[in-house]
Amino acid sequence: ILLVLTCAFVGYYVFIQSDNSELDSSSGALSQELFADVQKYIERSSVLSRVKLDTTIFSNERFQSLTSYATEEVTVKVGRTNPFDEAENSPAQ
Repeated sequence: ILLVLTCAFVGYYVFIQSDNSELDSSSGALSQELFADVQKYIERSSVLSRVKLDTTIFSNERFQSLTSYATEEVTVKVGRTNPFDEAENSPAQ
C-alpha cells in the first residue's frame, strides 16, 4: 500500500509540476529540487512504515469493562416563535 501511495504521490507531483514548468525543458529530466523532495518523502515514508501500533489495549478486559458516564444532551428549542416579540415573553427561554 505504501509503495502504491508513493508512486501515486510522485505521479501527481510530476503531473502538477509539469504545468508549472518544474521539469527541466532542455533534457526532460526532473529538476534536482523535485528529486530531493521525492527522496525526502521516500525516506520519511520508510520510517513511518516501520512504526507498529500496539492495539492490544483495546482487547484488554479492563478496557472492555469501561462504562460511559456521559449524559444525554438536553435539547433546547432555539429561537423565538415571534422574533419581534419582547425577550421576556419568549417561550424558548
